[in-house]
Amino acid sequence: MTSILIVDDEALIRRGLESLIPWERLNCSLADQASNGAEGLEKIRRYHPDIVFTDIKMPQMDGLQMIEKALLEPDPPLFIILSAYNDFELVRSAMRLGAIDYLIKLNLEENELVSLIQSAQKMLSKRPKRLQPPSHSEDFKRNFIKEMLQMNADKSLFAKQLPENFALNDNCFYRILCFSLKDPEAVPTGSGDLPQNYLDNICMEQFPERADLCAHHLNPNTTILYVEYRDGMDQDILKKKCQSILNSVRRYLNRQLTIGISAPHRNIMHLAAAREEAMESLSFQVSGIDTSIHFYTDFLNADSLKHQLELLNTESMFFEEAENLMLQIQKFLSQSIAKPEDARQICFLLISRLYGFDSKIRDFFIQWFGREYTSLSQFDQMINQELASWLLHLTQGIDHYSHQYMTEIYRYKVKKAREYIFENRFQKLSLNEVASVLEITPSYLSRIFKKVTHQSFSDYVAEVKIEEAKSLLLKDNNRIYEVSSMLGYDDPYYFSKVFKKITQMTPSEFIARN
Repeated sequence: MTSILIVDDEALIRRGLESLIPWERLNCSLADQASNGAEGLEKIRRYHPDIVFTDIKMPQMDGLQMIEKALLEPDPPLFIILSAYNDFELVRSAMRLGAIDYLIKLNLEENELVSLIQSAQKMLSKRPKRLQPPSHSEDFKRNFIKEMLQMNADKSLFAKQLPENFALNDNCFYRILCFSLKDPEAVPTGSGDLPQNYLDNICMEQFPERADLCAHHLNPNTTILYVEYRDGMDQDILKKKCQSILNSVRRYLNRQLTIGISAPHRNIMHLAAAREEAMESLSFQVSGIDTSIHFYTDFLNADSLKHQLELLNTESMFFEEAENLMLQIQKFLSQSIAKPEDARQICFLLISRLYGFDSKIRDFFIQWFGREYTSLSQFDQMINQELASWLLHLTQGIDHYSHQYMTEIYRYKVKKAREYIFENRFQKLSLNEVASVLEITPSYLSRIFKKVTHQSFSDYVAEVKIEEAKSLLLKDNNRIYEVSSMLGYDDPYYFSKVFKKITQMTPSEFIARN
């Protein structure tokens, strides 16, 4: 089987490309995805893919630098350049490095992708066969699962034994569960790992002894859990267990908990994808769907997607949810069980929603597609079998429109957010609070804040507070713990860590120097 890695800094492009490739027909598998060259290089070393689709211009490390470093690795993959920049010099540089071809993102078509992959497979067939890894042990399997949950694989571990031979026992499946604790401010100072330890114990109680469990704590409020089980634990049973965990956390910790649950998997090499499914499903709570238990598969069915589209009845709501919704639709289209008629209905409803918001949006997308879709039957005739390609083109149009027409709206909302942060710099500030004041969702505020300021919301809040702290530390002989309290920090030690991160010195060193 030919393994493929996709490297691009735009999530929608990655998903679009994934949905365009007929994986089973070409006997291909998705090794993983990466959002920049540095991450791509790390995953090339981890998964040893046969083919890599990569963008050129990316943060941290660009595609050309990644290719150059990857070619120094033993048995490097074949590279296909995927770029929005029709720049002859960049393409020539990529071809000099050995890329077998290049594609322009706006011109992506399934037939061209299939032809390119088949050509790459012919080239791969002429290479010497890779050495097969030795058989795995149960200890190695557990270590591998633990490393994959951390997404920080130990290179020496993989040098000894690759996980390609993994197979679960007969009638065994696994899911990844992602637990996200809410209301962290409700936890008393000094509670340490109590919530996580308690959550681990509840999980051990809820799942049967025959289930193989492995947990990893991403941060104080997020836990990833691997659950392996024999058939018999259907979705209803799993939902009851998760509801018991929710009730226990609410009762004994006074915390809100949200659980994202991946689809069931049998191939251990899909573990990274299952982890992503569980984490993605947490963000699928959109457009009036209110639940604390998010099954990934529940959000990737026709009825759910149609319902979400029907509830997006304003322009701002649509663009607020657009990225998440397009990812869901792309995922839905890539499922082998998705019915073509359902897929076309969803896509027609999507464009109809856009047409209905405003005349300028309607005009833009008529110009973007070079035609107008006035009925579902007309849409069916025009789209035919190229639905995934059409959706990718629509995704790019939405992104282009939002850059062209929504920039001023983004700037205005971020300006109001920054004003509110400064006015309330002596208070505890959260993303949820500021988003509520602006009457938008926290995820939307986080996204546009990063887009406009090029820094995260939390980093900006910290900078504002620490800038104020500099003045307070030099005034009226204020003690460090007093300044910490004035600025809404409960823990002076944490305040000192933030201060040092921003100023490269501790509060004490700052006072001594000034």
